[in-house]
Amino acid sequence: METKIVRFSSVLGIFLLFACFSLRTETAFNPESFERKLIALDKALTYINDRPYQMNVDTTYGVTLSQVNLMAALLHDNVQYLESRFFIALKEMVALSDLTRKNLMNNVVPTSEIELSLQSTLNNLTLWIKPIWWTRIFPKDRPIPSQGLNYSQVVKSIQHGWPNETESDQCLFKITHSALNEECQIPQACAEGLMRDDDVTGYPLTHRLLMIQIAKRFGCRETASLPFSYLVPAFCARIFQNLVNLEAWNFPSTGKDLMIEQILLCGMEGYYEFLDKRYEDLILNWPHQSGCFNLQGFPEEHKMTRRSSSLTDFGCHNHITGLAAASLSLFIRENIENELGRS
Repeated sequence: METKIVRFSSVLGIFLLFACFSLRTETAFNPESFERKLIALDKALTYINDRPYQMNVDTTYGVTLSQVNLMAALLHDNVQYLESRFFIALKEMVALSDLTRKNLMNNVVPTSEIELSLQSTLNNLTLWIKPIWWTRIFPKDRPIPSQGLNYSQVVKSIQHGWPNETESDQCLFKITHSALNEECQIPQACAEGLMRDDDVTGYPLTHRLLMIQIAKRFGCRETASLPFSYLVPAFCARIFQNLVNLEAWNFPSTGKDLMIEQILLCGMEGYYEFLDKRYEDLILNWPHQSGCFNLQGFPEEHKMTRRSSSLTDFGCHNHITGLAAASLSLFIRENIENELGRS
């Protein structure tokens, strides 16, 4: 791989302000595990970069988050404790993620006006530059799987509640459009949906969290009727219970894709539970030898299709491959911020 490093002067300058903020864990840095993640990420990004016309707007967003997390890791104080080979590899990953993101921005063709707008607005690196304040949702034991659930109920939980994909995209479009034109506002229908008590689980729940994350990054203010500071941990606590249930049934249907989406979105909120070694190992065991990720291994009659995902080479899917690249970068960032430099 070419080792030329792309310059990000304004972006990296902001990162330097946040370089020392983290909450330590008791886990020791594992060089073998770190190397395995770097190799998996390199293969995933290379796979994506080599096939831009097979990717979609969600893949682009995943690569953007991958680049942001890698840049944060590279600029953290603890990077001084990395072995030189890891430091060089990390710089190469930043360059590769930047190359891949630009490749997708130039070649992915949005399928609608809404997708075109989201592609152009959500992949601005400076939007996602922020420190992560590492913490936990559950101070003691992890929750156990919900009692009485059967396989069919777990599959149904993958898509239950507001919003569906179309409603989610429409809300995101209106939020970003309002911010670009005047002042960021969450439309009333979207705000009511975020607070709806409909036993939401699965993708609708992660999309509610994503909606709040994007609203915050675009400058929307929380209100008494829409308290972001309460909703984010509440959503992630519910998401983690959903994740535990999915794991108990071996991630049926599109459960792998959903699991990685859950880990990425709540992991970027700093919740350690989602970056547990057990989930890291699962993700590292899933890719095809080419580096991509797929949904194989489940009964055909239970498979779901997502509008935002399509097949790529080797029977893989673009949505989960983009998510996996972003999550691997987040695991790398967490390792550097919390496991290096411990006395």
